[in-house]
Amino acid sequence: MNPKLISRIEDTNLVLGVAVTAVAGLVWGLGGMLAAGVGAVLGATNFWALHRVGSGVVRRVMEGSAPGQAGLLVMLLMAKMGVLFACVWVAVFLLDLAALPFTLGISVFVVSIFGASLTPAPLIAAEEASKTHG
Repeated sequence: MNPKLISRIEDTNLVLGVAVTAVAGLVWGLGGMLAAGVGAVLGATNFWALHRVGSGVVRRVMEGSAPGQAGLLVMLLMAKMGVLFACVWVAVFLLDLAALPFTLGISVFVVSIFGASLTPAPLIAAEEASKTHG
């Protein structure tokens, strides 16, 4: 995947995460700000992990690796999702963070991906692309 596009999504995650956290603080007070901030950090971390593990799966398949190796990475993706679900459960039920601001915070990464897909992808040189994919 285009590293400039990934970088743009990660930067957008940061900007939107801060904005949503600030707005949640104005609307719901300190508790809402904390919930939105935790959600935004969790969403950004999820995107980071998804990209790292997902690109590993794609790279191994493109290299023609044994099916077991790619399968292991797919299992890592499933484990990542289980960890995400556990973190959400802990945040909402054990830490008793406000659900609505938390949801807005964790949704930031989805909005970042959508927003980045609406703008033209940054171009990378052929040499740079071969470095990232080979």
